[in-house]
Amino acid sequence: MLALAALAISPRVRAADTPLPDSKARPDSIVFAGVPWRAAADDAAKRLAAHGFSEHRAARTREQLVAEGRLFDAFAMVHGRLDEHAQVVAWDITIPSKGERNEYAIQRKIYDDMVTEMLEKYGRRQQNVEKYKFPYSKGGEELARGVRESYVTIYSEWKSKNGDRLQLAIGTDMSVVLVYESRWWKEVDAERRKKKAKNL
Repeated sequence: MLALAALAISPRVRAADTPLPDSKARPDSIVFAGVPWRAAADDAAKRLAAHGFSEHRAARTREQLVAEGRLFDAFAMVHGRLDEHAQVVAWDITIPSKGERNEYAIQRKIYDDMVTEMLEKYGRRQQNVEKYKFPYSKGGEELARGVRESYVTIYSEWKSKNGDRLQLAIGTDMSVVLVYESRWWKEVDAERRKKKAKNL
């Protein structure tokens, strides 16, 4: 399962919040690859395949399905989080950095292209964070190092009317990370945490 620590951004942080077009109200729902929420895992895998993502069937567990493919002309890993009925309730998509010398520019372009597409699909962001701590600054050098050291934060968030959430960020390993969470995910996660606590 993808580590999501890089997406733990405080709602109070709104650094470099730029004006955005308010051309579209919040969408009714936010989904990945056209897969409806609470679709059965097998159906979700078929829909992913239609978008060029191949499932690693041997990696399927009761709690997740795993696939890979290409997104924005880059290699992407897809993890679908499943509920107790093997239905999809969340997605984690990672586009890892290849570690090139200009990796910040490469990953930042992917991030910016994704923001442009999501603005067209889902409208205005609920959060737009671009934060730089000394000695790093926007347009400066060694920004990949700043991201890895958590001195540079790049993050966007959209929410639907029905409670779905989409988070987009450049993680501390320089991966571009997309996290889609349905309105049902919190309940599933809370129940699992409760069961794990009972087993301690």
